[in-house]
Amino acid sequence: MYQCIVVDDEPLAQQRVVSFVEQQPGWEVIAKASEYNEAKELLINHQPHVCFMDISIIGGSGIELVNELAQQIDCRWIFTTAHSHFAIQAFEVDALDYLLKPFENKRIINALTKAEKQIADKVTHRSEMLAIKSIGSVEFVNAEDILWAKGASNYVELHCQDKVLLHRETLSRLERQLNPSKFVRVHRSSLVNLQKIKSLSSELGRYSLLHLHNGDEVKIGSAYKSHLFRVLGLDLSQR
Repeated sequence: MYQCIVVDDEPLAQQRVVSFVEQQPGWEVIAKASEYNEAKELLINHQPHVCFMDISIIGGSGIELVNELAQQIDCRWIFTTAHSHFAIQAFEVDALDYLLKPFENKRIINALTKAEKQIADKVTHRSEMLAIKSIGSVEFVNAEDILWAKGASNYVELHCQDKVLLHRETLSRLERQLNPSKFVRVHRSSLVNLQKIKSLSSELGRYSLLHLHNGDEVKIGSAYKSHLFRVLGLDLSQR
């Protein structure tokens, strides 16, 4: 699941982007902000794949904020503004796209498509080995050996075939290290290796539980079900 933060001090403009992005398969808006310091804190804490950044925000400039965070987080910046004369400054801070208000929904789709391609290209060149940080040690694990992961605060439980590793990392940051074509978020607190899914079962007539090859069961969150079903090639009407 690709994660996004929307920063805009115009409530209607902010809500329009939030609503449209959340309708796109594989995308979720995890936070929104209208003020400089609030946006900075959210971006550092969540480190999203993409941020829609208004240039004129309460307490400062969106371009200044992006420049301040450039060395701290790996994010793709899509600027939204009513002013065309900021375009050169925006692309000087490596903007992925520059949307001039009022923009059509297809411009948002094009920007998200660009972001997905850039993320996929980066994943292709990423090592399949993960450095699992625990107290006093580092263990190297092949990502393919992870069946699923469960997040808890600043730690993640990595469930492998014959062991469970405790990794000092957030689930969101771990998700960005894994190949999105192989690992899918299925719940707010868990993600699953698609190749390790054995079957699904239902409760009250709706599929809500994944069964993995090692016997583990993982609950499917309602917010993640549509994307999971699309990835698995299932009929959405069966949800």
